[in-house]
Amino acid sequence: MTDVLVPFDGSALSRRAMEFACERFPDADVTALFVVDTSVTHQPETYVGVKLDEVYERREEEGEAILAEAEDVADEHGVPLETVLERGRPDREILEYVEEHGVDHVVLGSHSRDILERFFVGSVAERVVDRIPVPVTIPR
Repeated sequence: MTDVLVPFDGSALSRRAMEFACERFPDADVTALFVVDTSVTHQPETYVGVKLDEVYERREEEGEAILAEAEDVADEHGVPLETVLERGRPDREILEYVEEHGVDHVVLGSHSRDILERFFVGSVAERVVDRIPVPVTIPR
C-alpha cells in the first residue's frame, strides 16, 4: 500500500493536487495536511490587540473547514481520506510528517493562495522539493 500526502490549503492548486492524488493513487492511503503557519501572521492589521494564540486558534477553525473541502474532493472520487492539522512552518511540518509517518509520495500544488507571502519568503513547494526524501508530484 502506498501512503500519499497532499498538503492542502484550500487553493485551486491544492484542490487540483488532491484530485490528482485521488485519480492517480485510488488504492493508496491518502492524507490531507493543513498547516497553521505560525511563522507569518497573515493580515496582522486585522488582529491588532489580539493575542497570537487566538489568531492561531481562529486559523485552526478555518483549517478544519478547508480540510472538509479536501474530504469533499476525496468523496467525489470514492477515496477514503485522513485529515491532519498541524501548527508550525509549512515546509518544516510537511517534511516532518513525511519522515514520521513513512509517506511514500507527496502531491502538492505549485504555490499557495498567499501571493504576498510567496513573494517575500518563497514558495513552500520550492522549499519542500529541495529537501524531501520521497518522490513529489506537482500537477499543472
